[in-house]
Amino acid sequence: MASVTVHCPRCQSAQVYRHGQNPKGRARFRCRDCYRVFLLTYTYEARKPGVKEQITEMAFNGAGVRDTARTLKGGINTIIRTLKNSRRTHEDATPPLRAAFPSGHRYS
Repeated sequence: MASVTVHCPRCQSAQVYRHGQNPKGRARFRCRDCYRVFLLTYTYEARKPGVKEQITEMAFNGAGVRDTARTLKGGINTIIRTLKNSRRTHEDATPPLRAAFPSGHRYS
């Protein structure tokens, strides 16, 4: 019988234990260090690591929502939600431009 060492996708810890199963019967695992619950194989393509970055990259390169959904095998609503959420995180990360300039001063 072969055993496979499972590592947490978030913190790469080997302190992982089996945490039941999902409704489809696939094994769920939980990390003892960061307490994240994860699966070894995901059913939904958009849940895989790195897909959200690919969605935003394709949007910046001019791909449409339906084209992105078809290419990455995800749903259209998932693509739209990911783009909306990535916009919010980018707005939070960048300060507004007006705050950089003192008020009352004109630049020509």
